[in-house]
Amino acid sequence: MSAPEPTSRVVLAQPLTARAFAPYGDLLAPGEAGREINFGTTQRFDDVARLDVEEQGGRACVALFRTDAQTHRAPYPLRAFERHRLGSQSFIPLGASRCLAVLAGSGDTPDEAAIVAFMIEPGQGVTLRRGVWHHPLITVGAADVLVIERAAASEDCQVMAMTTRVEVRLG
Repeated sequence: MSAPEPTSRVVLAQPLTARAFAPYGDLLAPGEAGREINFGTTQRFDDVARLDVEEQGGRACVALFRTDAQTHRAPYPLRAFERHRLGSQSFIPLGASRCLAVLAGSGDTPDEAAIVAFMIEPGQGVTLRRGVWHHPLITVGAADVLVIERAAASEDCQVMAMTTRVEVRLG
């Protein structure tokens, strides 16, 4: 007789707010005072993200991640967490796309008991601080996500497999 399957823990994705997300990084949002440009038809807000990518010769890299609906369906089983010790990483879903930020602290290993998930809605974005453990990109259906991260001669991505069964569900 085989051992029973361990019960999965479920994490519900919560709405993204600056206060709830603060332990992991920052929301990309306009500041208090923008300035008018383009003959007064546009407000410009500078420095909406705190990028931290220059460690050890790094530079900012703007990438587009594209996912498909077949591999991104709820509920979302978690497989591994990764972190970037030398730079921040920003995620901005494009158009009507939505994605999840699934986070597990910033210690030496992911804190699987403290996993949280945030829904990043259209018009929102986040910047993760360096060293924050996060699940690889999960989108709600097919999506395009703009990612700003550190690029350098050597890769900065530490990955650790999950030791428990956890899945994220949409709240």
